[in-house]
Amino acid sequence: MSSRAKLMAVPVLMIMITTICSGQGPAQGPAKTVGIDPALMAKANAGNAEAEFLVGTKYELGAQVPKDPGQAAAWYRKAADKGYPQAEHSLGILYEFGTGVPADPATAAQWYRKAAEQGFAPAQFSLGLLYVHGKGVPQDFAQALAWYGKAAQQKNSDALLNLAFLYHNGQGVPKDEARSFDLLRQAAEAGSADAQFQLGMDYYQGEEGLQPDNDLARKWLHRSAQQGDVAAMFNYAMLLKAQPALVYFWLSIAEPHLTGDTKQKTTTLRNEAATRISPSERGEIDQRVKAWRPVEESQ
Repeated sequence: MSSRAKLMAVPVLMIMITTICSGQGPAQGPAKTVGIDPALMAKANAGNAEAEFLVGTKYELGAQVPKDPGQAAAWYRKAADKGYPQAEHSLGILYEFGTGVPADPATAAQWYRKAAEQGFAPAQFSLGLLYVHGKGVPQDFAQALAWYGKAAQQKNSDALLNLAFLYHNGQGVPKDEARSFDLLRQAAEAGSADAQFQLGMDYYQGEEGLQPDNDLARKWLHRSAQQGDVAAMFNYAMLLKAQPALVYFWLSIAEPHLTGDTKQKTTTLRNEAATRISPSERGEIDQRVKAWRPVEESQ
């Protein structure tokens, strides 16, 4: 099986503002609003849907207030009841995963559909994903293709990558590797770290009828690594053996996130790279590693 098939065997999780926190119920007593911009709270209390949604995100993420998924759901519902698509989608996610509300995939599907029918691409993707798995709706690959397609037209990277998965496996459509690869490339260009990693590996290994191309492999693996993909960090470093400083840098970032034999191999390779750079340069790199943070590409 190709490396691509191995990746595609696991459907990509949606990229969402909603943080998945299981089993938390609504808050008891009055919610604390200290820390939220008073002007924002005033707008939300006056019934402004955008403000209600933004207050919901504060409670969900624990930004400026204690994290409270029950309050997040309450504020999202206020905005969702007014037809605000971002809130409809976020409320759907809470219902899908049982965060702050009882888990209810069917209700999640209803909220996703409301937002999707307004053209909100993340909701179109989320609804398509439910149809793929038969979660809250009957499994229906034709519906999944239709909703993925709508989101893909807006360059939603998750939808593009999952469309590639369907064409790769012939689910709901005839198997079409050329179409799958084109969608994978579009997803990578749209900012999907998973797609960038897979495209880099395809170019490295010469998969999908490609000529091996280490330059393109490095390009895509680097973009994925910058977004925090640990597998991309490791494989990118393996293509930089003539540059020990970069090898040491990327393996130092990847190492804490690895386990077992892979971690042991990474440690060995990192230590080997360390012997090829000066102590002062190694110290500078160690400081860069401590300060490093992934930067997601805008999608």
